[in-house]
Amino acid sequence: MAIKQALEKEALSLGFAAFGVAPAEYNPAPHNSHLRWLDKDYQGTMGYLERGVRRRFDPRVHLPGARSVIVCAHPYYSEPQNDPTRPYVSIYARGENYHTVLNDKLEALGRKMRELAGDIFYKIFVDSSPISEKTFAVKAGIGFIGRNGMVIIPRKRDGKKPQSHGSFHFLGLIITDLELEPDSPREGTCGQCRKCIETCPTEAIVDDGVVDANRCISYQTTQNKGRIPDDIARASGNMIFGCDICQIVCPYNSGISAAAEPRFFPDPDLVRADLTRLLEMTAAEFASRFEKSSIGEFKYEMFRRNAGIVNENIKSGKTEH
Repeated sequence: MAIKQALEKEALSLGFAAFGVAPAEYNPAPHNSHLRWLDKDYQGTMGYLERGVRRRFDPRVHLPGARSVIVCAHPYYSEPQNDPTRPYVSIYARGENYHTVLNDKLEALGRKMRELAGDIFYKIFVDSSPISEKTFAVKAGIGFIGRNGMVIIPRKRDGKKPQSHGSFHFLGLIITDLELEPDSPREGTCGQCRKCIETCPTEAIVDDGVVDANRCISYQTTQNKGRIPDDIARASGNMIFGCDICQIVCPYNSGISAAAEPRFFPDPDLVRADLTRLLEMTAAEFASRFEKSSIGEFKYEMFRRNAGIVNENIKSGKTEH
């Protein structure tokens, strides 16, 4: 228990807003849900989601002898500031690449764990390996899955102000052979609220917690390497990279504070992006400009495609959401 408490204290000092532990066990229920999702072809062109499915829900495949999964949630929110006459970049991509930032912090947490526990093994995961972060976030008591498919951290009921709540968080995992006491899942529900479903301009949320990627603006602008369907392109408005609509309208995100991590502070040139400059950007300029950004992980041709769509939508006045 002392080690777990020390790790949680360290995680909070590193800027994480929530820390929890799940047992390193296979989770058949979310595995079966994922298979049903795949059966409906909701994955779009993300073929990697079809491969090695079991390992997404069984930590022991990644680390034989694993006993615990540490889950940490890090806030990244900043004011959306959506100007319909300019391209909109999703909040998560306005700062430094979150893979780099969270990896640095989880490595620091891993070193602290070795300092406290001695000769142990661990592996770090930040949205880059086949494991379901959301599944283990729920098991570790971080939050619950909302209707928009996001992990939502509910407000505390004890009257104390939480460090952070809502869904604007990045998730990171540490799978380890160190045995830690697991946390219990937290209660939470969207109740009768359907704001995310009703506000999504492409009707991508097809059931509670179920998103059809084929209709999701975020998927189409960041994952789809091919042509974006005309109806989705028109409905995407000024969204050049990602989409935050289903999170912005969520009541759980009401009143949240901007993230304190300087590396996630928004780049002013992405908050008020200049479409002309983006359209004229060469491949070399794109690589240099977005070297430290999540945007830089994606293809220049995709970004150019998105910029062209946004340009047409702005010209035709189809950018209000």
